[in-house]
Amino acid sequence: MNKYRKFLFFLSSIGVLVVALSFFSFKTDIRIHEGYVAQTPWENLKVLPQNISKDSLDHLMKNYAMSLGVKCTHCHVPSKADPKKLDFASDEKLEKEIARGMIKMTDDLNDNYFKPYFPEPKPNQVHVVNCVMCHRGTVNPEKYLSQMGVMYNTYDPERDNRKEKILEGKQKH
Repeated sequence: MNKYRKFLFFLSSIGVLVVALSFFSFKTDIRIHEGYVAQTPWENLKVLPQNISKDSLDHLMKNYAMSLGVKCTHCHVPSKADPKKLDFASDEKLEKEIARGMIKMTDDLNDNYFKPYFPEPKPNQVHVVNCVMCHRGTVNPEKYLSQMGVMYNTYDPERDNRKEKILEGKQKH
């Protein structure tokens, strides 16, 4: 019986040691954060949130550029101090103000017509409205949207809302 107690004590000691060591493995190493510099507030953000991270802002801007088939210089002017760099805060280009208006428009559409129905967006294929839906890689989406008049002439509300009518019928029963 004495050997059994020694063995049980040994296993318990190992268990306590493992638990104690696991606490140290979750300790934050402060040296990781020594080089961290807090982000300074963005200059002249009027539509996007001030607390947006650099990575998120870069991702958004690249997305806008790809959606419109443009480069950063489409909305941003060269810096007066160093013409090889861009002055992102400048409002000299009208295109930047147009982009702000378009961002507000898509945010409004998403907030009012898609988020209320999430996770069941209507129509089912669309979850959010974004730049590429209309622009399709061009600054002026007119060539893609010029056929909208023809599409509206063929629109039949009795045919196109079949799903909604089915759902209404199921709710009544």
